[in-house]
Amino acid sequence: MAATELHLPGGVCIAPDTEELFEHMGRALMASAFRAVDERGAFHLALSGGGTPEPFYMRLMVDPLFRGIPWQQTHLWIVDERRVPPTDDKSNWKMIRECLADHVPMSARQKHPMPVMDRDPAEAYEAELAEVFELAGGPGVGSIPRMDVVLLGMGGDAHTASLFPESDAIGVADRWIVVNAGPSVTPPDRVTMTYPLINAAREVMPLVVGGGKAATIRRISDQLATGEVDRVLLPITGVDPQRFVPAGLDGEPGTMTWFMDKAAAGG
Repeated sequence: MAATELHLPGGVCIAPDTEELFEHMGRALMASAFRAVDERGAFHLALSGGGTPEPFYMRLMVDPLFRGIPWQQTHLWIVDERRVPPTDDKSNWKMIRECLADHVPMSARQKHPMPVMDRDPAEAYEAELAEVFELAGGPGVGSIPRMDVVLLGMGGDAHTASLFPESDAIGVADRWIVVNAGPSVTPPDRVTMTYPLINAAREVMPLVVGGGKAATIRRISDQLATGEVDRVLLPITGVDPQRFVPAGLDGEPGTMTWFMDKAAAGG
């Protein structure tokens, strides 16, 4: 399927294989980093966990092409996390730390794992966001934090971050971070960015790989072609920085680019 046949918000980058796809995505990320540092002095990057982005993170670390990424001016955030200790193999931060964060020149204050074992991890992470972004208020008060890049994944059920179909977090509009739990959430309980925080980003980059995702991409495309959006059943359709501009956004709405290999695009 060609990019022109897909009805998805924003742009679409389709590569014949993951190696070329990762190069395109890495170049886009590096360009965003340079722009952020040049314009604002820092680059705020939010990463997702899972098996799909892991080889991409390793590529960022080992490929000489990406050695120019300004890690010393980068703040690393987490899109979502399971409520497990940071040493647990199910921890997204453990994977990100082992394949990337521990191997690039970043200080501890630039690394922002979610405090998922705290009594109220969502409130704690919101407070950290407000402090680092130098915002006087929290959610619903004044400006919303703006990540420069949010890298998302997508499950076969169209969930993204830890926004699962028919889960409570889908309806949250007045928080940046929430705990998502219940029968529709794949255990263990999760801590996740909400739609407002994701849609506040300057750039959103969903990474979708493999033929196993092609049917879901087709279903999403068909729904969006009708102009209807059912984020309850297809949560990733709630991500669109141009359409769903969050309250408190300072500046122009962000952009979105889907990065897919040919198999995921149905080709």
